[in-house]
Amino acid sequence: MEPYIIRVASQKGGVGKTTISTNLAVCLKDFGYKVLLVDCDTTNPSIGFHLGMEKSNIGYKQLVKGTSKLSELCSVHAPTGICVIPGSINSKPFVITEAEARRVIKNLKASNYDFVILDTQPGYYIQTAVNEIDETLLITTPDMPSCSSILRSVKLLDEQNAKHNLIINRVKGKNYEISKREIEETYEGKIVGALPESDIVPESIAEHIPAYALSRNDKFSKGIFLSSRFYKKSTSPGEVPSTKRSFWSRIFRRR
Repeated sequence: MEPYIIRVASQKGGVGKTTISTNLAVCLKDFGYKVLLVDCDTTNPSIGFHLGMEKSNIGYKQLVKGTSKLSELCSVHAPTGICVIPGSINSKPFVITEAEARRVIKNLKASNYDFVILDTQPGYYIQTAVNEIDETLLITTPDMPSCSSILRSVKLLDEQNAKHNLIINRVKGKNYEISKREIEETYEGKIVGALPESDIVPESIAEHIPAYALSRNDKFSKGIFLSSRFYKKSTSPGEVPSTKRSFWSRIFRRR
């Protein structure tokens, strides 16, 4: 059976994309799945900082260029046991071509993992071969700039009939935030979870151990656990959203 490939993406930086990628990988590993975490950020890879692999000089670029086999590029993060293909922090930014993207996905599909988590770079850029993966998991924070900017990604994904779901991160429960209910009323995909803001996240980055592994009793860890259960139930979750309605349109009309 082929692995289920989840591309974790965000329109803007600072929303916790890499934090969610690493913690989702750890949770799925804890459920008993074989998980591979890949740092696909070709501009500013940061999984190495999160997991203490910042000195790695081999990883995703070699996979893209086909100079090394996938099995040769996987490293095990000792504290959690997850397999990782990091990005080389010292590597110059590079652009992945359509042919390279398809070759990477083909190699990942041929692996013996249950889940492959792709942590991609933020921005308007939509990774090529997006329909070759199983799902794009979009990350937003509950503020208007983040929610409105993600429209660009959703529109492009809908145009390609690509499956996507959503996680709301860094929820503080303040009155000025866009509530989960408001987002649910306008977003036609599945909201996988709403994760609270917590000091465990910066602490976990400093310790090079994902928050879920550092303290499972923390509120963020409980939130990522509940979000991960969405994938435990099925390796083919969610439905392809309709393209008939404008994303966030109701929120914009209210303002």
